[in-house]
Amino acid sequence: MAMKNTRTTRKNAPETHHGFDASKIQADEHGLLARARAGDAAAFETLMKRYEDKVYSLAYRMMGDKDEAFDVLQEATISAYQHLGAFKGDSAFSTWLYRITVNAALMRKRSMKHAAVSSEDDDKLAQYIDHPRGERPVDWASDPVLNMENTELKHVLEETLTKLPDKYRSAVVLKDIEERPLEEVARILNISVPATKSRLHRARLLLRWHLEKYVRQVYGDRLKSAAPARAG
Repeated sequence: MAMKNTRTTRKNAPETHHGFDASKIQADEHGLLARARAGDAAAFETLMKRYEDKVYSLAYRMMGDKDEAFDVLQEATISAYQHLGAFKGDSAFSTWLYRITVNAALMRKRSMKHAAVSSEDDDKLAQYIDHPRGERPVDWASDPVLNMENTELKHVLEETLTKLPDKYRSAVVLKDIEERPLEEVARILNISVPATKSRLHRARLLLRWHLEKYVRQVYGDRLKSAAPARAG
């Protein structure tokens, strides 16, 4: 009987994360929001500290530079404080804050006039999408040496992210790196879910193409020797 009561209690109990009661955390956040909107600066500071690391991580992925990411964090914090009265609670506070962060990063990037993917890249990408005969995609998982050197590939990925057009970069950073749900990504970017899927598809193709260019340049001879011989 005791075991049955224990299972019933656990089933009816609110979800917990790392020993904390999720419902209490949510109620506490609502309380902090109410106090912050009433002008309590200390409550706003406490609220921001909970998301500071995530906001900085998002800013860094968008900017590709630690100093620039810190500036975006500061700008997003100031903007959130100034516009806190506009937050109606239609979405999670984190979603609203991430949208502010993305917008702050995009505005900063535009002011810096970052170079986007060139038209030449777009032309070559179109050829890649068409999968011309003889251009076999690189199967990274099949080569143990490439797997051993994936740290270098990750560095190339970081550099490639800086080359993506802003609309593609923000989508892939939010979904694939920050691992936000698709619907939340759409809300943050203020576009539809189908439009978000389209951007993600394009962004992933761009990333894959750049990574394959790198793999072919660095490991071209080995890839050729490993390729199956064509029938005469």
